[in-house]
Amino acid sequence: MRKSVGDIGGAVATVGIFSVFTKILSFIFKIYLSRTLGAQVIGLYQISSSVFFLFASLSSSGLPLVLSRKIAEDIALKKNKANAFFSTAFLLGLGITLVTIFVLWIFHDKLSFLFSDPKAYPLFLIMLPALLSTFIYSVIRGFLWGKKEFTTISITEAIEEVLRIVFSVIFISGIISTLAGAEAIAVAFTASDIVVAVILAVLYFVKGGKFEKPTDFKEILVPSLPVTSMRIFASLIGTLIAIILPARLIAAGMTLPEATATYGRITGMANPFLLAPNAIISSLAIVLIPEMSASGAKKEYSRLNKHLTNGINFSLIISGIFMVPFIALGEEITVLLFDDSISGKYLEYAAFMMLPMCVNQLTQSALNATGKEYKSFINYIVGNVLMVICIYFLPKYLGLYSVAVATMACLLVTSTMNIYTLRRHTGFGFSFLKYLALVLVFVLLSSFFTESLNNVLRAKFGIFANILSGLLGALMYAGLCLATRLVDVKGFLKLKRA
Repeated sequence: MRKSVGDIGGAVATVGIFSVFTKILSFIFKIYLSRTLGAQVIGLYQISSSVFFLFASLSSSGLPLVLSRKIAEDIALKKNKANAFFSTAFLLGLGITLVTIFVLWIFHDKLSFLFSDPKAYPLFLIMLPALLSTFIYSVIRGFLWGKKEFTTISITEAIEEVLRIVFSVIFISGIISTLAGAEAIAVAFTASDIVVAVILAVLYFVKGGKFEKPTDFKEILVPSLPVTSMRIFASLIGTLIAIILPARLIAAGMTLPEATATYGRITGMANPFLLAPNAIISSLAIVLIPEMSASGAKKEYSRLNKHLTNGINFSLIISGIFMVPFIALGEEITVLLFDDSISGKYLEYAAFMMLPMCVNQLTQSALNATGKEYKSFINYIVGNVLMVICIYFLPKYLGLYSVAVATMACLLVTSTMNIYTLRRHTGFGFSFLKYLALVLVFVLLSSFFTESLNNVLRAKFGIFANILSGLLGALMYAGLCLATRLVDVKGFLKLKRA
């Protein structure tokens, strides 16, 4: 059965619009928190949440993904086992989650070594009950994703962000409690998590879900192990960096509050900008991955490579649009939004990592889609080990900029290894490098124009100079892409099945 471009475009639009909306809400939330509570509190929350998601990955990563695949296959084959698959995944994850919570609570006084700042430890204990609600809504979302209920999933993600903001404002303002800033965020996280889990549980039954006799547990457990291992490793890396970076910054001469604030500036202020294109790129990847899987299964590698190349090219262009104002006006942006200049200086240097980031994201997806999960995992490990080594040694010389250098090194190594693995397996070529080079040149030219124009206009127009120069710089970049026919949206969206 053929899939029309309109169907694909509709799915991309649905996921993309809600994703952008959710990212904007999250971004506004970060601005509110940074201005209300400061960088140090943001750092404490980021440290505690990195440990939380480390343990959440035990049951809330591989199982939902495998469940969505099983349900999609079940619908295609008309075997009517969707509810049985859900029951299997739910029971497996529930057991893992309850054991995890029990062990963590019993040995909670032994966990302080996971937190570079002792003040983050109590926040984790407040968030601990959310491990159960996180699993519940993750596995239900896996069920809905397998049924292609894209709108339902997107709406609940937006609701989750809205609830987190509302609860945070309530608790931070002291309307119903007198919690401290960091504790208020942790309580808001847990409360919103539980409410979303309840909403999704209701939706599960409304959408026709019910509990049935489980299938063979191996059908869900075995294929989920590689994915879970990769997610756990990713969470471990995040937790390790949350421990190592502040410690190495302290060794380089910072105080503990300064080091925690620096971590908060990177993860809570700069990173949301750096990850902004993902709201669009991830929506495109959702459409691209099934197409690559189908092409890989049929060994139609030329078609798979065309999909991947078009996806990379399009994501490079999208990333460039964001890079221009970040490189030219990073400091002005964060001063305006967060009243913080240091995170803006970091953003100006770190913006260059956005290009290898999108190449890495799509090549990793291609490896997973073609049955090369093990190779993808190995490449991921190599790159991230390199990143940890750099973060350990470089703060002495580069301070907070060591994170940008370390992340760039990780992305370059991982994406390069992914590309060569694909080249051996599918014959993937290097035609995207032309786009990469042109995008980089256009970004540099447009950034120079933006910064120069801002310097000329700033004395007369103040804050409006930033807005005007940023818009004109982005338009210049778009014009260069159009003039050289770099933009080929139709080529990317031509995903009809042969």
